[in-house]
Amino acid sequence: MKTKNKDNSFAYIFSNEKLREFKDMPIKARLQWLEEANAFINKALGFRKRARFDERFKGLGKRR
Repeated sequence: MKTKNKDNSFAYIFSNEKLREFKDMPIKARLQWLEEANAFINKALGFRKRARFDERFKGLGKRR
């Protein structure tokens, strides 16, 4: 379930079943999943939009 907040952030809530499934995955598979998810988010949003709700991306989308 995706929830949209008024401050331009969003959250995706996973079920307990999905969390258990993720927990039981091998570490290498978890890291691969995270890398793929980040690549998708970066491609879909870009660094500028991502920086609006994720402090770690502040300044990464600026042109020099």
